[in-house]
Amino acid sequence: MRAWAQLVPTVSEDDIKTSDHQDTQNHRRLPLSRALARTCLSAVVALSLVFVAAALSTSVVTGAELRTRGSEEVVNAIDARPNDGSGYWPDFSNTGYANTPANAGGLGLGAYPGKLTDYAPDMSADEPLRLEFPDNSVISFTRFLAVKVMIYGDNLTFVGCLFEGTNPNDNLVQIYSDNNIKFLYSTFKPSSYAMPPGNDGTVSSSHTKPGTPFEKSWQLATTMKEAVAVMDHNDIWGNAGMIMVTGFPDRPSTWTNNYIHDMADTSHDEYHHDGIGPQSEGDGGPMIVHHNTLASLGNTNALALQGDGVYDHISFTNNYVSGWGYAISVGVVDNATNITVTDNVFSAELEQLYGFLYGNIWGGSARGSTWRRNLIQARTGDDNRTYTTADHGRYLWPSGETHATDYTG
Repeated sequence: MRAWAQLVPTVSEDDIKTSDHQDTQNHRRLPLSRALARTCLSAVVALSLVFVAAALSTSVVTGAELRTRGSEEVVNAIDARPNDGSGYWPDFSNTGYANTPANAGGLGLGAYPGKLTDYAPDMSADEPLRLEFPDNSVISFTRFLAVKVMIYGDNLTFVGCLFEGTNPNDNLVQIYSDNNIKFLYSTFKPSSYAMPPGNDGTVSSSHTKPGTPFEKSWQLATTMKEAVAVMDHNDIWGNAGMIMVTGFPDRPSTWTNNYIHDMADTSHDEYHHDGIGPQSEGDGGPMIVHHNTLASLGNTNALALQGDGVYDHISFTNNYVSGWGYAISVGVVDNATNITVTDNVFSAELEQLYGFLYGNIWGGSARGSTWRRNLIQARTGDDNRTYTTADHGRYLWPSGETHATDYTG
């Protein structure tokens, strides 16, 4: 998730994680202690249930189905796509500041009031913006425009906010929090565009390159200290990735119902395109990634756990994934433990450069990991030609092959 000095044309993650951009490199490698006990699976599962329940205020998800309240209409995950009108997956209809409902996050706030308040009257996409809030503040329905937004304060919650600017090869948002940070129903985007170039709101992400041009893009949002992020119902595009702390045994990182799409500069070699890409050195977790749309053209991963340290207690469930280089990386060596990848739809909608699982690295049950009920979605005219309509609805195994029966290893 760094700016590249040069991209070597190979499928190796090691080859594509090179950079001459020292500032971003320093931010990427967080100086975190990893002498932490990995005994928190029950806490992770409990917290995931809390967030899922809170997020589904207007619909009910049961297994791979969504039933709209007050209606008999049932939508299956395998039949739905973002921006198809079903509202099953996170998309333009249910994420971002304009879709903030009343009582988002259980905070008692009203719904989006129809307009945002500028944080400052003299904000500019050419100037940095330093935000200092008292600990435990809730900031709602505010627009932040800057070349870089620097956030100070702990246990902050942003609800229905807009962060926009143009900062190629650097961070649009830098978070200086010690413990926790939350972004709910917020939008992160380039200031130059109202909609992603090439995405008219009927596809998950633009099918054509380059997306947002490099000079009008922003690169990252990142935690600069050890704050763990809660990200829910956010709309994120026009960038190269999100670098957040993976989590700690008592503080899991949580990503639910986010729409991460339309990466920037997909025609060129400047960016390392990741969707969710925390702690590239490894030694991270726990982490919950549930019911997100992770769809874009790009060269690396939707879930970018790209280090050789141990990732532990990572849950990746009920997500829509399409495009990228390899869709998922759970490390570059086979040492990850307690990884759960279940009930995801891997769609052939967008072109994919290499495959679904980096290096086919999957420790399986021997390392406490579970891969179950992951399906291929493939339709006529899809851009990932590895799969055809004959693969639609079949089980995807870690090897990238499809089968009529589920993986059990």
